[in-house]
Amino acid sequence: MKSIECTNDEMLEYTSYTCKEDVLANFQNGIQMLKDFSFEAFRKKSILVCGGMLGFDKGLSQFLNMWNEKQKNLFLLSEVTAQYRRYTNEKIRFSHICTPHLLAKEIILFEMSIPVSKEMIDLYENKEYIRHAVQNLEERYQRLGDGYAIAWCYYAYEYITELLNRLQPVKVILWNEFYAFHHIFRHLCLEMDIPILYMEFGCLPGTLCIERNGQQGESDPSRKHFEFKYKRINHTEYSDAIQTIKYLRESELNRNMQPALFVNRNILSYYAPNRKVISYIGQNDYESGFRPYTDTTKKYHSPIFQSTLEGLEYLHVLAIKNNWNLVFKPHPTIYALEKEHDFYKQYSSIKVVTEVNINSLLDCSDLIITIFSQVAYIALIREKPVLVLGYNQLRRKGCVYETFTKRKIESTIMKALKYGYTNKQRKRFYTHSAQLLKYYLYDDNVERALRFGQNLKSLVKNIRD
Repeated sequence: MKSIECTNDEMLEYTSYTCKEDVLANFQNGIQMLKDFSFEAFRKKSILVCGGMLGFDKGLSQFLNMWNEKQKNLFLLSEVTAQYRRYTNEKIRFSHICTPHLLAKEIILFEMSIPVSKEMIDLYENKEYIRHAVQNLEERYQRLGDGYAIAWCYYAYEYITELLNRLQPVKVILWNEFYAFHHIFRHLCLEMDIPILYMEFGCLPGTLCIERNGQQGESDPSRKHFEFKYKRINHTEYSDAIQTIKYLRESELNRNMQPALFVNRNILSYYAPNRKVISYIGQNDYESGFRPYTDTTKKYHSPIFQSTLEGLEYLHVLAIKNNWNLVFKPHPTIYALEKEHDFYKQYSSIKVVTEVNINSLLDCSDLIITIFSQVAYIALIREKPVLVLGYNQLRRKGCVYETFTKRKIESTIMKALKYGYTNKQRKRFYTHSAQLLKYYLYDDNVERALRFGQNLKSLVKNIRD
């Protein structure tokens, strides 16, 4: 989706916060707007869908409209601001509201200090999930002013509480459960006994996923990995999955538009042309259950490493020891935050690639390593061997190399480099893909040559059950 130009009035939303009074007024005005909105027609009837997805549409507005035509009771909280509020109003054909500017996704004021009140401190001290949300913000945005994160989380809590009390939805669906606003949202729903579902792009391009128990390592294919591995499929479903994977490989369909910059083997073999190329793919640490690193993170997401960079540091030592060319592809959002990190300047023996076509990077690599990035699926579609060091939907499916203890990483890399992407792994990936498309993923309804995934009728039924 192309960026949308701001009008002069909309541009003011990004520039009009010069003091703490402006900040507090925006939070308070947002809550007052909820009080002024007439929720009576939707109260106790609606499924509340929440997220900032209209800021990067990618066909999601069309999907939501089509879904609502069948579901009939969707209500959208669009976590966008300024020009994207206008875009939401133009594109969404059912009831919706937008967050106040400073609660919209990724809208942060740097170096703006906010005095914390007794009520803010009490909430912070009494709710562990508020402390985790504050930590997520402070780790992600290093230049926050004193008290800003605590005040932000306090008003997020107040805003969400007001919305849930007034709408009283029958269900809440969160687009990405892990960033600070939705972390608070999730726990408030749990406290109020409101059923929650989680929505995201599917692990196969061209699909969406809506699940009950959590995302990534908390998803059912990961939590219940043995049960999911043996879900029944027939010969036709297996054959269709093969055709889907072939189509995805040839079309290079991806959830994100890929840059035109391609890499080749010579660029990646910066250290020595005759050495193996290992590409390490980072994830968004702050929107994937990674940060803050808690007992839940260790149990469901990353049992070994506490961040993408910690994993990179360990692999860097192994690469020097074994004469491997190590290439690092950071997540774009994280690189934008951390590109001045000393790590990127310290190790000249690591090739960092950013604005490159991911398919060319994968094709030129001998092995792909990630903790739990969904790029693992793109690598398998392109028939490259993958080593996963954490938990996602691929857990124990037989498609990838896996290890969840640090001492086995080196030997598993050597095994993967020796045997590559095996025929057994390929067959297991076809089976896994067929199971995903039958039981887990929904067709995103974006125009394309081949349709795959469950349809909207199945989605409505599954939501109601």
